[in-house]
Amino acid sequence: KMSLFAILGASSLFNTAKIIQREFFGGAVDDVMSEKLAERMLKIVNGELLAMAFIPLMATLMSRGIGYDESIPWQIGAGVTGFLFVGLGGKYLVEAFTWKEDV
Repeated sequence: KMSLFAILGASSLFNTAKIIQREFFGGAVDDVMSEKLAERMLKIVNGELLAMAFIPLMATLMSRGIGYDESIPWQIGAGVTGFLFVGLGGKYLVEAFTWKEDV
């Protein structure tokens, strides 16, 4: 569940960075977004919605103890979640800042 939340948060960084970049550094507000950028943002939003739909399912499974293993310390699970957020967050931010619009 926490890994899905990390993926959800990290993936939203691309859309947030592009919106802020276009608003404050992009020039005129009336500029039309390229089809390529719009498709990429739509794919990310669809992925976020999919992750959001699975979070309650994962919470239900967690509450019933499905997939729980006492031999794995909780720090490993927290580390995986942190690694996912930092790794994917960095990937999406680099992609957002190096994106080239098709003009």
